[in-house]
Amino acid sequence: MIKGCVGFSYVSGHLCGSMLLVRGKRVVEVRLPYPIYVIMARLWNRKNFLGKILFKKAITWNEIRAGRL
Repeated sequence: MIKGCVGFSYVSGHLCGSMLLVRGKRVVEVRLPYPIYVIMARLWNRKNFLGKILFKKAITWNEIRAGRL
């Protein structure tokens, strides 16, 4: 499971994209080859079962107030 993923970044013309992960106060940039970047970005955007297992979405303020950590 990939925790803390906030998004993906790609610069046109490059062979690698980046997956952005939040770790504490830092943002870690993980470089991915373009074909893997495309697959991971599509899974992250989808609401299907595999995307829910692979990526754990960030906790919202409503969940924090309700005490669901």
